Amino acid sequence: MRFLIMAAIRWVVLAYIVVIGCATIARGDEQPLSRIAIERATVAAVDSASVKAQPTVLGLKGQSSDWVVVEFSHPKPSNDDWIGVFSPSGFSSEICQPEYYGDLPPYLCTSPIKFQYANFNNADYNRSGKGLLRLQLINQREDFSFALFSGGLSAPKLIAISNKVSFQNPKAPVYPRLAQGKSWNEMTVTWTSGYSIKEAIPFVEWGHKGGNQMLSPAGTLTFSRNSMCGSPARTVGWRDPGYIHTSFLKELWPDSLYTYRLGHRLLDGTHIWSKSYSFRASPYPGQDSVQRVVIFGDMGKAEIDGSDEYGNYEQASLYTTNQLIKELDSIDMVIHIGDLSYANGYLSQWDQFTQQIEPIASTVPYMIGSGNHERDWPGSGSFYGHNDSGGECGVPTQTMFYVPAENRAKLWYSTDYGMFRFCIADTEQDWRPGTEQYKFIEQCLSSVDRSKQPWLIFLAHRVLGYSSASWYEIMMGSYGEPMGRDGLEELWQKYKVDLAVFGHIHSYERTCPIYQNRCVQDGSNLYTGQFNATTHVIVGGGGAMLSPFRATVPYWSFFRDYDFGFSKLTALNHSTLLFEYKKSRDGKVYDHFTISRDYRDIMACSIDNCPRTTLASHTNFDSNLKRRSMIRLWVVVTWLVLWAAAAVHPGEQPLSRIAVERMVLAVNESAHVRASPLVLGLKGETNEWVEVEFFNPNPSNTDWVGVFSPADFSSAICEAYGVPQYYPMLCTAPIKYQYANFNNNGYSKSGKGKLKLQLINQREDFSFALFSGGLENPKLVAVSNKIAFANPKAPVYPRLAQGKSWNEMTVTWTSGYDFKEAVPFVEWGAKGGQRVLSPAGTLTFDRNSMCGAPARTVGWRHPGYIHTSYLKELWPDSLLGHRLPNGTHIWSKSYSFKASPYPGQDSVQRVVIFGDMGKAEADGSNEFNDFQPGSLNTTYQIIRDLKNIDMVVHIGDICYANGYLSQWDQFTAQIEPIASTVPYMIGMGNHERDWPGTGSFYGNLDSGGECGVPAQTVFYTPAENRAKLWYATDYGMFRFCIANTEEDWRPGTEQYKFIEQCLSSVDRQKQPWLIFLAHRVLGYSSCTFYEEEGTFEEPMGRESLQELWQKYKVDLAFYGHVHNYERTCPVYQNKCVVSGSDHYSGPFTATTHVVVGGAGAGTSDSEFTTSNIKWSYYRDFDYGFVKLTALNHSSLLFEYKKSSDGNVYDHFTISRDYRDILACSIDNCPRTTLAT
Repeated sequence: MRFLIMAAIRWVVLAYIVVIGCATIARGDEQPLSRIAIERATVAAVDSASVKAQPTVLGLKGQSSDWVVVEFSHPKPSNDDWIGVFSPSGFSSEICQPEYYGDLPPYLCTSPIKFQYANFNNADYNRSGKGLLRLQLINQREDFSFALFSGGLSAPKLIAISNKVSFQNPKAPVYPRLAQGKSWNEMTVTWTSGYSIKEAIPFVEWGHKGGNQMLSPAGTLTFSRNSMCGSPARTVGWRDPGYIHTSFLKELWPDSLYTYRLGHRLLDGTHIWSKSYSFRASPYPGQDSVQRVVIFGDMGKAEIDGSDEYGNYEQASLYTTNQLIKELDSIDMVIHIGDLSYANGYLSQWDQFTQQIEPIASTVPYMIGSGNHERDWPGSGSFYGHNDSGGECGVPTQTMFYVPAENRAKLWYSTDYGMFRFCIADTEQDWRPGTEQYKFIEQCLSSVDRSKQPWLIFLAHRVLGYSSASWYEIMMGSYGEPMGRDGLEELWQKYKVDLAVFGHIHSYERTCPIYQNRCVQDGSNLYTGQFNATTHVIVGGGGAMLSPFRATVPYWSFFRDYDFGFSKLTALNHSTLLFEYKKSRDGKVYDHFTISRDYRDIMACSIDNCPRTTLASHTNFDSNLKRRSMIRLWVVVTWLVLWAAAAVHPGEQPLSRIAVERMVLAVNESAHVRASPLVLGLKGETNEWVEVEFFNPNPSNTDWVGVFSPADFSSAICEAYGVPQYYPMLCTAPIKYQYANFNNNGYSKSGKGKLKLQLINQREDFSFALFSGGLENPKLVAVSNKIAFANPKAPVYPRLAQGKSWNEMTVTWTSGYDFKEAVPFVEWGAKGGQRVLSPAGTLTFDRNSMCGAPARTVGWRHPGYIHTSYLKELWPDSLLGHRLPNGTHIWSKSYSFKASPYPGQDSVQRVVIFGDMGKAEADGSNEFNDFQPGSLNTTYQIIRDLKNIDMVVHIGDICYANGYLSQWDQFTAQIEPIASTVPYMIGMGNHERDWPGTGSFYGNLDSGGECGVPAQTVFYTPAENRAKLWYATDYGMFRFCIANTEEDWRPGTEQYKFIEQCLSSVDRQKQPWLIFLAHRVLGYSSCTFYEEEGTFEEPMGRESLQELWQKYKVDLAFYGHVHNYERTCPVYQNKCVVSGSDHYSGPFTATTHVVVGGAGAGTSDSEFTTSNIKWSYYRDFDYGFVKLTALNHSSLLFEYKKSSDGNVYDHFTISRDYRDILACSIDNCPRTTLAT
């Protein structure tokens, strides 16, 4: 029996090998040049035979391609005679390399670069022996000759050789290929020439179209025959690739048109130039403009002159190329996902390919993926041990084309284009779980900010998803690569990948949205609402021979086409994506679908992508009934606690008190409201006072005046967002309000009143409306005239923030100018020095980006356009100025800031920290004294002390807009004197992020439907993903690790890994002061609402993190959320390791925890417990903030100041040397080593 089993296995293996061989042949992957038996060539010269070529000099007008007429005669013609084009022209045995040949080399050891049969378009050749061919040559750095052979391709006999022809400058720079760089505002230009770096210096001359041009140097690469892994690339297919140059064009302005040309400066000082080209710079990530990307695979190259018998191999290659050229004005980027040129070891074909795509690749970024015909070779490290690359083993591909990969030999990478994130995998390297590539794929998918880049696309060459090609059925017995989707589909589902696009199969196919072999949703031409599953697309019909489908159509295969074509993605906006499949032969659309999806739909969870159990969702029930009952009880208790906390939390937005939807008309003709002046900001001010005079013949104490902007606020501007059958009369809240009797004591009798209100520039005009009926039943009595700022769209409210490196400062500001109206930038430079211009990216969001009411309904107001510019390579501690233009001559006033110190710089550094400030109205409107009474005092105290402050960190609960979007402008205007002068760093709080069903860790309504979108758009943070808003920032001797308590922070999560990385990676010799910050109290607080929960912290807070704080010796942990001030002793595991003090010295013992959430919001729910808490050292039930001063590497001063007077009410110092930091204490000693 054992013998029979072994025999059966052998037969299965043998059958498998035969099938593979047959499949390879059937797929038509044979390179035309491989049909020529080069090593068998012999000389059979005939004196009366001839070959003549003309013209002898090509490219006299600078062309990189030209036509040649080849005339030939043979006294003994036959049907299998052929003409070979050789370059270099000298192709005798003298150039043979002593490799793979015996004692005597063959006569011919290099393949022609192209060939054609002598009777092609010469019908009479067999009789007359005379013929003429018209061939196209391209500049390939060497001269050419044409040889007539008899004996066919299998036994070639050399009959005659032509004269030589050559391009005027064979070494000229040719075939530029654009590609996205490693940042969105960088474009790379790669080209080929014959100039080594010893002969000439390569560079690119470039600049704005019609503007000043600049020079950027280029790096140079090449490779040798010995870089090839096998034959034919190492033998008959070898041809010197020339020199490959790449230049990096940086700091591009989004969507701007640039011109460029390639240059080489020779040793004698002369210059060699290419012709001029142009490209449009990429949009910034999240830019709301139409963006169009073409995707295909497996195109190959073809000869326009009919040579190489291309019609039998990649016959549609030229069709695809020509269609893309025709559509080039409506294409922004091209992605060719593997099997590029099908050179298969014949190196001359790479020049042919780059020349064919030059009109495309020189104009738009041409991004590539790695395919089996580029990479695979036995024993070379490729995942598949086939011979498909012809011995190239990836070297030409990774040299000829630039990709923004960390390691171009491992050709996986991500690239962002506006609203798109593309994650491009390399199927010729191992992608399975646990591998380096798998980690990259997850990082690429998880790090995208879907509020800015909603369209997440996964691409790879081989089919890691679903295909009904017969090739997979015959070869694999599957619907894709073995082990393909098994390791990846959980990632696609978890991170909600919209499309997975593959090549390799030479046809087109689209699936339904599919997961685990099941259609989660039927195939359609329109998908709306929340994400369900990934749609898989095969688009490998770029040009190579077609791949047939299996006869039976799987249920998940929605559309199939056995033809050549390509796909085109068009991001119309953040909510709408159009997919089109076009045939190469006519460019018409044969399949299409649209995805319409809001940001809240992306955040909503579906199959296998819901967040792990959080305080907002407890659904992991055991089958044991008793356990299920206990879990239900726990859930109910948790929700009761949360809602009780929310009920007592002073989170009510004043504007929410107005019952907008109940408003009715009660217009009284004798009533009036008048506002003056009519035009504000005539001297460039961004805020100004307005006098509002009003009269009501029937006054009452509940009358109030609302400020509306835009001025027209009738039902005509209402949008259909789930309103009843009849629209309300009012569907937008005022931006502020005040009672009519405010400072008008006689109003209830006279009906006359006057209010002095402060307005800020908010991009629209204003009107003032008088209401009776109070806030609960508003009745419109009269409306004022309109007033407006002189330039409502002017750039306003700059906010500085640290960039991703210590010597980068970002400037974010707001304006009314869309990028289509004006180009935003910052003019800046060292004070008194030369000024430079830095472009800015522009973001915005719409009503559909909001997750619920009021942000999506009565609280909605257009946020304008948020611009961010990156000021780089700053000199430490230098004073710089900047002003913000938007358009040709629209300027803000001038501002100044001091650049950050370098990490470890030994200078005095001062950082202010607080949370929960909010905003308030200087004119007393909005009844602010009942909501955020300390906000203005905190703001004013910081402004007074601004010369002694270097940075501000506001750890969450920023402006308490709570869904009333106008308040974000009010807040940025309030902090402008601070944020325009020093970096203003923020953290995420519950009042920015929390909303049910959106992925927030807490399922509360605290954000008022904002779900984090305004916070992450209005403010820049150096987070990898601003939607997750955790990040590290360095300031001199400080390292700040800022967590996001509204996202899961527990062990095993992405954020936990970030926190540990942030704490562990700091060099304490340079940055001795390690600070942890978060909004909610993950440490210790003796507030009554935490006591009621029995925790004195957020549930699961310090339990997850205290070991990290202790291990990495975190000096201070700061929190907000609780609206008071409290400082603990150095505490670990609920015990004071050292007693509380005003001075700590010597080795680290434990972290001191500080609650500093009393910057402005009401304190009514933040009373302290009356219990005796041993670890609570100092408490203050008042408004205030903390200031840290790093005096040097050994001394840190901590001060708590009250907002009411700015005086210090608590303080302590830490004195600690570097050796004290290294010394071990509880739970942070190194594990046993050979020394201990």
